[in-house]
Amino acid sequence: MHKLRHTPGDPEEALTEAVETVVGEGPVYVLGLGYVDKADDGAGVLVANTLKKTFPDYSFSEHDGVEGVVLDISQKTGPGTVLFVDAGDLKAPPGTIGIVTRDQIKDTEISTHRVPVALMAAIIERSGKKVAIVAIQPKCLEFRAEVSQEVGRSVAAVVATLSRLMQERNG
Repeated sequence: MHKLRHTPGDPEEALTEAVETVVGEGPVYVLGLGYVDKADDGAGVLVANTLKKTFPDYSFSEHDGVEGVVLDISQKTGPGTVLFVDAGDLKAPPGTIGIVTRDQIKDTEISTHRVPVALMAAIIERSGKKVAIVAIQPKCLEFRAEVSQEVGRSVAAVVATLSRLMQERNG
């Protein structure tokens, strides 16, 4: 797993390099996961909803019925990459961003999502597309709390990085 911290310099440059190592040919799709009512747990949904404004055909949140979206993407011909974005326990400081490759996703994971990410990833991979997770270490998971500053900065960095990549790949 690639872990990126907010350090002096350009964290988006390091994030761009890490994401580019897992992205294959073709368009990039973003599937944001999470529960926005639990502060930082909604990081993936925040990323997806922001990207959806510019890339409505390539960015989806858990609220769009991610199961159907996964099936739709898997039926598209040609290469592509699906990046799940989610809060995840990276055992790192809040706001740390990690890139989890498909082979690092546990097939036996216990998930709070209706459909485990490992199962969705397997469906997508069968169609010849690549899969990875962009995980953001949460700080606060309290019900109805605000997103922490650390995670807010990470959400902005992920949005900026994926927006540039999607502009290049998806037009």
